[in-house]
Amino acid sequence: MKSYVLEQTIRTAQHIIHKIPLEEQRLGQTKLFSVRGIPKEIHCELVEDFEMHSEWVIPEKYDDEVIIFYTHGGGYGMGDLISSRALIAPIAKHCGLKAFSFEYRLSPEYQFPAPLEDCAKAYEYILSKGYEPKNIVILGDSAGGGLLFSVLQYLKQRGYKLPHCGIAISPWTDLTITAESYETMDKADPILSDEVLEKFAEAYIGEESPLNPLVSPVFGKYDESYPPILIQVGNKEVLYDDSVRMKQVLEQSGVNVTMEVYQNMFHIFHIWKIQEAEEAIENIHQFIKKQFYDRKCINEANKKLV
Repeated sequence: MKSYVLEQTIRTAQHIIHKIPLEEQRLGQTKLFSVRGIPKEIHCELVEDFEMHSEWVIPEKYDDEVIIFYTHGGGYGMGDLISSRALIAPIAKHCGLKAFSFEYRLSPEYQFPAPLEDCAKAYEYILSKGYEPKNIVILGDSAGGGLLFSVLQYLKQRGYKLPHCGIAISPWTDLTITAESYETMDKADPILSDEVLEKFAEAYIGEESPLNPLVSPVFGKYDESYPPILIQVGNKEVLYDDSVRMKQVLEQSGVNVTMEVYQNMFHIFHIWKIQEAEEAIENIHQFIKKQFYDRKCINEANKKLV
């Protein structure tokens, strides 16, 4: 399907979806992606020994050492294992990596810091299964992309070793909803609007300040100890400036960060069968390969020096 045809279809559907109650939106999202299914080369295994509803998303062939730790999007108010597969399954397949996916608590039933605490518990669980931080790729989209940066801060504050690298897809990093693109891209973005995001932000934040760096990670403090980051975003998103500003903050803090901007692309275009999605996922693959290839080369060089 051509991206412009897909965009018009999404625009029509979203106009209706955002007018129905949240619980119906959640059920509709799950039903949609249940029907859509996942690549045949992927199978999902429910996790039985962890308190949160979670699963491994596993391609036919995969690296048995490196894994993806996935924080899903949905404005902190939507998202489950089934809808999460729309993004993480094709990425896991293309990259040849197992992915750990889990359901953190959602707002408005549970507000900040519930999702953050759940992500930390999930990270602890992964470590308890023998996976080392140096072999973990943390990946998140939309609210989950912002949560990725909040989680990194949260883990560092508590003395955890951080994942080896991170990938943020269209991250929501500023819940003050004040960046210029919230206005300039409000009509261009077929998925999100400033009005929708304001409702999600209010439901999630509660009495907390949106300036809290763990709520809006664009206000966080970072340093060279944070892992390399890849940010991907479309230039037709209301969240476009959230990515631009996050990149600037990370760069100024000495973090190795790369941002890719996809022309005429909308929010989380990766989940659709379009050329731009294939390109973005391939670039994710190359980014991951580079991070671990560079590490392997360094280790081999060090061995020769001994």
